[in-house]
Amino acid sequence: MFRDFAIVSTAFGVHVSELKKAGLVGVISIFLGVIVAFIMGAIVAIAFGYRDAVAITTIGAGAVTYIVGPITGAAIGASSDLMALAIAAGVVKSILVMVGTPMVAKLIGLDNPQSAMVYGGLMGTTSGVAGGLAATDPKLVPYGAMTATFYTGLGCLMGPSVLYFAVKALFG
Repeated sequence: MFRDFAIVSTAFGVHVSELKKAGLVGVISIFLGVIVAFIMGAIVAIAFGYRDAVAITTIGAGAVTYIVGPITGAAIGASSDLMALAIAAGVVKSILVMVGTPMVAKLIGLDNPQSAMVYGGLMGTTSGVAGGLAATDPKLVPYGAMTATFYTGLGCLMGPSVLYFAVKALFG
């Protein structure tokens, strides 16, 4: 988290008027990003044969970020092997976002602070978003990193609570 806060400290280059333009769309992107990443991770966990709520939630949370996975796993009593899988899922996601961002930036209109904030909220991996945006346009890094950091915080709150209880309701 200190790394995330250090990245967010680059916000000295952020213009408040640009932050306000993202507004509700930026907030929605953060929630949507956490939920979609979690669902994708949970689907992968189920595809690999995991059927208990702790395993599915821990691996799903790892797909949110490699920070959210072990925090969630520790909170709900996951074993160290499940937390290692969660970290691995998050690291793979981070690398994919970092490498893929410059490739898709023009296709998705990732060329202004508002789109960078929405992108950071949807992708959520602070290191992946920061690295990918740095390769795309360094001026966009603080915008994307800021929402990606809020994404991590939201994931840490939702993983061991709302998301765990939802999975427990479905899988017992």
